[in-house]
Amino acid sequence: MQRRVTIGEYHVLIEAEQHLGPTRLAGAIDYVVRYSITRADCRPIRSDLHSVHSYDLIDGTDYFHSVNAALDYGEAKARDDIATLSAK
Repeated sequence: MQRRVTIGEYHVLIEAEQHLGPTRLAGAIDYVVRYSITRADCRPIRSDLHSVHSYDLIDGTDYFHSVNAALDYGEAKARDDIATLSAK
């Protein structure tokens, strides 16, 4: 599942994916989320770095129980990164 958003001068692709860990309960579907940030004008974000990518994110110590919760969390974290990038 994906969500694309534009935040200021940045394009963000947020992707939620089912987590298939060994401790899953039968029938439970959990998700991880990650995002990529690029500039809308295609210029590098920093020096020769054209994009920023997150690692797989979870909420604290647990996986997300809905895809929308995962996507919302990914968007919030991307907004935090963009605020940091914009401050530099």
